[in-house]
Amino acid sequence: MTTPPEPPLDVLVLQTGAALANLAVESCTTAAGLPFVVNGSAQLRALLTRNTDHHRAHAQAFNQALGTAGGAEQHAPDARYAGTVRGRLATMTDPTALADLLTELEDINAQSCTRFATLAESGSLRSLFVNIASVEAQHAAELLVLRTLLDGGHAGPSAVPATAGTAGIPHVVYPTGESSAIDEGEVR
Repeated sequence: MTTPPEPPLDVLVLQTGAALANLAVESCTTAAGLPFVVNGSAQLRALLTRNTDHHRAHAQAFNQALGTAGGAEQHAPDARYAGTVRGRLATMTDPTALADLLTELEDINAQSCTRFATLAESGSLRSLFVNIASVEAQHAAELLVLRTLLDGGHAGPSAVPATAGTAGIPHVVYPTGESSAIDEGEVR
């Protein structure tokens, strides 16, 4: 019995990028339906809606690039994280814990896209990963600011504490140590 050949590197990183974006869509959609979000801050609901739209666009962009690269589209959420994230969301009761979870996911996505940009073979794919990494890093930064506001007892942007100005910028150089494995999203 022969083992199937390993898909090209571009296919692997695009499938994993799509799987991570799919997980982000699922997570933000689930979060938007949580009672404390539905009955809570309009700013948090707006942030979740906007981020969900971005993640959908990212998944679509990755899947379109997969067609060009000759790979199968990835429509499932990343299997490495999906169970844990679903479990955490199922027991979520407050916006602080939600901000923490979503920040973790955005950071994983940003680090993965940053790393994958260095691995992609074509300039257009490198550009795609860099562009998406910057959006994911922006999402993480906004969630860190939200977390700082929540820690200070603020439900929104009024009376912003001084630490909010730097809370969303924790790295001078964006790390990649927590990025996903390149073959994680491979369609099997």
